[in-house]
Amino acid sequence: MAKNFGFGGNIGNLMKQAQEMQKKIAAVQENLKNIEVSATVGGGAVSVKGNCDYEVKEINISNDLFSDPEMLKDLLVSAFNEYANMVKDRSEEEMKSATGNIKIPGF
Repeated sequence: MAKNFGFGGNIGNLMKQAQEMQKKIAAVQENLKNIEVSATVGGGAVSVKGNCDYEVKEINISNDLFSDPEMLKDLLVSAFNEYANMVKDRSEEEMKSATGNIKIPGF
């Protein structure tokens, strides 16, 4: 007698669902390249724009900051950190929607 390991004897259906989930995850990962986010700090003095695949596309810096290198450095760090947090949050949101809110390790 075959054991069903608690899956109700429907391992084939479980495998099919896993394959569908893999396809959805791959589609989300590809789509992240098309989702843009923008982070602005210092009252608009520095902004970083890129996609959710961590590709920075544009950086804008107020001319006033070039006379204050320390402030420029601080605002650049803040802008990039904000951008990275926004990408992470948006990526998690997109993945949750594709996986039915199931937490997948590594995504």
